[in-house]
Amino acid sequence: MKNPESFQGEKYLTKNKNYFEGWYFKNSNAEEVISFIPGIHINDKERKAFIQIITNHQSYYVNYELQDFIFHVHPFFIQIKNNVFSKRGIILDIEDKKQDLKVQGALQYNNHQNIQKNGFQPNIMGPFSYIPFMECNHAILCMRNSICGHIDLNENRIEFENGIGYIEKD
Repeated sequence: MKNPESFQGEKYLTKNKNYFEGWYFKNSNAEEVISFIPGIHINDKERKAFIQIITNHQSYYVNYELQDFIFHVHPFFIQIKNNVFSKRGIILDIEDKKQDLKVQGALQYNNHQNIQKNGFQPNIMGPFSYIPFMECNHAILCMRNSICGHIDLNENRIEFENGIGYIEKD
């Protein structure tokens, strides 16, 4: 409850229980939106990290080995291979030849606007956040932040000077 952005699934990394955890980073400028969902998926058949990329026109899903997933609690930080995700920004270096996909760039996040919290609503789940056996826990890390930087998606450069961002997780 105190650090909903932090990786909650460390205890599942060595078990064969079904588990999913992902973070949603939405980035928009006047013309385009591009979102990244880094996460992990564990079930009895596979254990993997992934990054999903969603654009105005297409969606991509890139698998990684679970060993490529690194996390830090303080400060919140996720790394999948050469890709870094945090509340301060993202660094991207994704290539998937099967999908003819290449994503590189860096975005810096500033001016975070967070949700209001109190004892009744310690996070976006409200009083349900106190129930330990909920099937899914949802958190909003940042309702709005400013973005600067750029992303090269294949041959297209997307500029985010004065962009707007949003971060959540499940």
